[in-house]
Amino acid sequence: MNFSMNKLIVILLLMNLMSSALAAEPTSPTSPTPPVPAASGAGEEVDLSKITEKYWAEGKETELGVVQNRKYTTAKKLEIGLIFGTISSDPFLNVHSLGGSVGYHFSPYTSVHFTSWKTFVGPSDALKTFVSQTGSTVDTNSPLAYYGTEVKQNFLYGKASLFGSMIIYVDLFVLAGVGITKTESGNYFTPTLGLGQKIYLNERMSLNLDYRIMRYNETILSKNPALLGNPVGTRANTTDAVSLGVSFFLF
Repeated sequence: MNFSMNKLIVILLLMNLMSSALAAEPTSPTSPTPPVPAASGAGEEVDLSKITEKYWAEGKETELGVVQNRKYTTAKKLEIGLIFGTISSDPFLNVHSLGGSVGYHFSPYTSVHFTSWKTFVGPSDALKTFVSQTGSTVDTNSPLAYYGTEVKQNFLYGKASLFGSMIIYVDLFVLAGVGITKTESGNYFTPTLGLGQKIYLNERMSLNLDYRIMRYNETILSKNPALLGNPVGTRANTTDAVSLGVSFFLF
């Protein structure tokens, strides 16, 4: 797996936002123990039930931790998204993606999406160096596009303070799906696993960050002028796809 540093940074960012959301949304109420005043005289009985009722009646809301309702919900909404990303499929290729997705949210937690993108492929720095030093090239199989369906399951909703000036609301989710990767040498069945997050700007719009692991078996084509375009072998390709995007929610 060609796992570059920017992919690691993205995963660390997701983990950091996950911990922020956990810290921001306590999962169980805290019940502070009401103060018990000292007895005014020896042998005097204290009625704890009356003290407790009086304490809660004072409305000390700032001292209570509660699970808050969602500010933004996606239940029963159609989602239309735009995607731009980078794809690490071959160390000799520099691949970017541009596409979109359409999905439906059955609940605040579960949704189904159709996702597709087109790729833009160029030589990587490694390939440029190899060509300049040897005068020859390497055999590759450029990805051209991807089409697939995936299920997303939200597992954490929370909020975090952004520079102490505003509150952002975040959904973290896992995803799984299947699709077809279109390449120079053919189309290949591609299972997909990943995780991501939505940062809500308002009830109709969010920013998205997704990471996917995609795996397929492919045929490699020769780039040698004498055998140009001929198959020279097969391999299992494990692709890392990181994408940024924006989504719009329709009622």
